[in-house]
Amino acid sequence: MDIVGILILCLLGYRNSAKAKLKGQNGLLWGVITVISYIIAEGIGLYLVIALFCLDVVDMSILSKANGNFDAVSKQFNAQVNQALMANPLRELTVFLFGLGGYLFVRYLIDRKPDKKEPEIHWMDKMGEQ
Repeated sequence: MDIVGILILCLLGYRNSAKAKLKGQNGLLWGVITVISYIIAEGIGLYLVIALFCLDVVDMSILSKANGNFDAVSKQFNAQVNQALMANPLRELTVFLFGLGGYLFVRYLIDRKPDKKEPEIHWMDKMGEQ
């Protein structure tokens, strides 16, 4: 993940954290949940893009043929994935949009929480104020 991706992730976590605080929830907890949800959704998106659109460039069968040399196979697989994503910017955009979907899912969960209850002021207490 590059520096721009990290900044976007921090911004999205901050936005959900601020929204959660307005609802009377723990902002730090919801910020962490946002970051985790974004990463998981982006991973799912990456898997789907590779499995559905990149089979001509990425050889998935090399992962099962490691034979104890997992580091070399891992580097080769990562190079193929990077080549597949860089060859078509729409693939990388699709992965990003999956991550954004993870953020929006957490945002939806926060919006469903009840609003913070304000203390009720009796009408008699308001009589002296003007």
